[in-house]
Amino acid sequence: MAKRILTVSELADHLSVHRITIYRLLKSGSIPGFKIGRVWRFEFDQISTWMTTGIPPLEIQAAASAEVTKPRPREKRPEGAMKPKKPPRGN
Repeated sequence: MAKRILTVSELADHLSVHRITIYRLLKSGSIPGFKIGRVWRFEFDQISTWMTTGIPPLEIQAAASAEVTKPRPREKRPEGAMKPKKPPRGN
């Protein structure tokens, strides 16, 4: 039998909470979920288990406690280097 996978919006509707609440739970590592690319997904069975026990499965808990990927910092220009000039606008 295929596992039922939920999106953030579907899970928010299922739990009767706002989508932002789901993202806050993910950030704190309180809810089991996984990422596919840039979007979060949830297995219905794991959510049901989480709702009854309040504890996400260990492997998901470990992944959730890992640092969320942050954007890379901008590279600094060498000291004294000037900002590239924009070409003049043509009329």
